Amino acid sequence: MNKGYIRALVLLVFLATTFSACKDYLDIKPYGRTVPKSAEEFSALLHNHLNDLDVGNTNYLVGTATLWNEWDGAFGDDFEPSLTGVAGRSLRVYVGDVLGSTAAYTPWQLNYEVIRDCNICLDGVEDRDSEMGRKVLATAHALRAVAYWQLMRLYCEAPIAGQTEQQLGLPLIKTFDMNAKVGRSSLAATIAFIEQDLKAAIALDNKDAIYRFTPEVCWGYLARLYHWAEQWQQALDASNKVLATRPLVEGDAYRTMFEGKGELSGSQLLKSYRVITGTQTFTNALSFIQARPVSARLISLFPENERAKDSRYQQWFNSKRQVQKYYFCGMRSAEMALIAAEAECHLGQETAALARLNALRRLRIADYTELTSATLPAVSTTELIRKDATGKDLSPLLANILRERRKELFMEGDRFFELKRCGAPAFTSIYNARAYTTESYMYTFPIPPSDVQLSSLEQNPGYTDFITE
Repeated sequence: MNKGYIRALVLLVFLATTFSACKDYLDIKPYGRTVPKSAEEFSALLHNHLNDLDVGNTNYLVGTATLWNEWDGAFGDDFEPSLTGVAGRSLRVYVGDVLGSTAAYTPWQLNYEVIRDCNICLDGVEDRDSEMGRKVLATAHALRAVAYWQLMRLYCEAPIAGQTEQQLGLPLIKTFDMNAKVGRSSLAATIAFIEQDLKAAIALDNKDAIYRFTPEVCWGYLARLYHWAEQWQQALDASNKVLATRPLVEGDAYRTMFEGKGELSGSQLLKSYRVITGTQTFTNALSFIQARPVSARLISLFPENERAKDSRYQQWFNSKRQVQKYYFCGMRSAEMALIAAEAECHLGQETAALARLNALRRLRIADYTELTSATLPAVSTTELIRKDATGKDLSPLLANILRERRKELFMEGDRFFELKRCGAPAFTSIYNARAYTTESYMYTFPIPPSDVQLSSLEQNPGYTDFITE
């Protein structure tokens, strides 16, 4: 699909939404509902969103199996495009399939609905010093931060160190104001606001697990935020904060951690599918992904002499290169260890970074022989990621940290954003004798045309001509 075709499709979407009863993201009147008054009523409002996570309903906060089929199965490079015809069309071919449809705007709509409800709570709770009031405020700060975090990764370009004041951020809606018209902030302001919300949630110290976003989880999101923003010392500190209380697991604890849904297990901090109901979409997603063989490049990251000993290779793939790993939608401490290792590498602490890399691999590979600076595998010439997040050529150590991240976080909704963070490389997929190219600008989704027009928002690069022709 070329850029002109996407332009035509998005123009049609714009015309349809402009002349329909479509609401823009600021149209947040709670029609047919009354605004909550008591802390318990505000809590119930937030629990609507927490319930979506628990049962695996469509959400862009923590993710679902269906969504991971897109991020990992279709948009990234962890799978080959389907070679099995109709069965393979259960999944999209590449990210352009979304960019040319209204599906590109669904995350915008759903996350701003979460932000709206959080603002209602943050503005409306009166008994702020009561136990229930503090729990509501903590959860509202956390949910709003996570909604903005997901919007930033999708609708803002990846940060460029020293340039975030000039890069486009998000419209930051901080209060429940039905008449507000908010323009796009800078990316620096967006990052700072997410940080502020997460720290506010941590300070309120809501450890009640039923609210899901405990201080430990908020520290994990801070680690993710700092990692994304290239704030390496803060990323190291935040990830170490989580690892101090949630160490890595191995062996049976690691294997069973991925075997289905239910309560947290192993080193998990947060996840969807906590309540085992409505499992059909989960089952369907597992079935659909079988039509896509796992990428040969991904398989090649497991050396032949380690495959029989690496618990991930043994558990996650079959001989036909079909995925066997259950979806994990959430957060676990292995991600924190990988963030810490990368941060140490950027901070010039190569010895510590290599030790951390070896510590993770030792828990995954039986009879493990530690890597040294002399035995680190060379930088791959076939991997899409050739530059680090700062734009520099990969060193062997950093290349191996990113390689381990790709293996460890396979099928966890990470790969598309990892490609975006590390240079947004263009790549081509072949399906049904046609070439589909993911261009660099396509890692950043377009702002909904109705909001561009009605709220005078600046459109993202690559899409500015879609709604003006």
